[in-house]
Amino acid sequence: MPTLTPPRSPSLRSRILRSILLRAKNTSDITATLAKKEAEEVNGRPDPTPSALALSGITITRMVIADTVVFRLRHRRRAPQRAVLFFHGGGYIEGPSAGTWMISARFVKDTAAEVWIPAYRLAPRQTAETTVALALAIYEKLIAVWSAEAVAVSGDSAGGGLALATVQAAAAAGLPMPAMLGLFAPWVDLTMSDWREQAATDPMLHYGRLTQSAKAYAGDLPLDDPRVSPLHGDVTNLPSTWVIVGDDDMLVHQNRRLRDRLVEAQTPHVYREDPGMAHVHVLLPVPEGRRALKAFLEALKVGTGPVQH
Repeated sequence: MPTLTPPRSPSLRSRILRSILLRAKNTSDITATLAKKEAEEVNGRPDPTPSALALSGITITRMVIADTVVFRLRHRRRAPQRAVLFFHGGGYIEGPSAGTWMISARFVKDTAAEVWIPAYRLAPRQTAETTVALALAIYEKLIAVWSAEAVAVSGDSAGGGLALATVQAAAAAGLPMPAMLGLFAPWVDLTMSDWREQAATDPMLHYGRLTQSAKAYAGDLPLDDPRVSPLHGDVTNLPSTWVIVGDDDMLVHQNRRLRDRLVEAQTPHVYREDPGMAHVHVLLPVPEGRRALKAFLEALKVGTGPVQH
């Protein structure tokens, strides 16, 4: 159960990107974002357009599962050997980013995975109580197609929190556990009780937007309800879990607390914290992110599949 802290100083590319991110950081109220995303819905659901460039050589199928649009990605020439259920980030108020399609393509091409990406309804039109239940239903559908030992559940940021909450719900329901859980800078504690130390240095996240998004997603549930903040849920009986985060991320402290809880529960895990890295650096075009993602993908190939019903 290693904790990995790579010794390298941030690369020049990372330092340049950091300055760009700081200048572009969104500190505005979330009202405009909510209105924009609602206007983009199709028949009351998010239905984003996948990135054609990122997904070159990949076949994309739209499915509707549990009243949710789910994208299924497969390599055009090679049969899949495993499956990944990937939940996108965006603070529960935004849909998939360019990084979502990029990392999904890596899963498909580098690990011979079939990838399912739910375009779950966004807050406040759908909140945690319903979102976790629908995510669980999608997971049940996936393990009806693929044996659980060939499945990984993963996600970045808010999607990482949803991935953890979904697997916790599956464990509580007595369902088979996936072989792996991959969490990239997961947002696991929406109470935001330990944000201050990193607030000034984080080049991407803004405390005000996060707290507004947290309230929108929680709905009538308290912020420390495990469906909202899975850090407060049961972390025993989880599959092998990877947590990858940067130490300039506002969420690093809650990720460290998740690591500590995994250690206490004796859950097999790898915790990797990259110095000087911003939020979800595995999605950023920097060498540190590429190294961290490559390490996870290599572990995924060993830890899952190939078993299909």
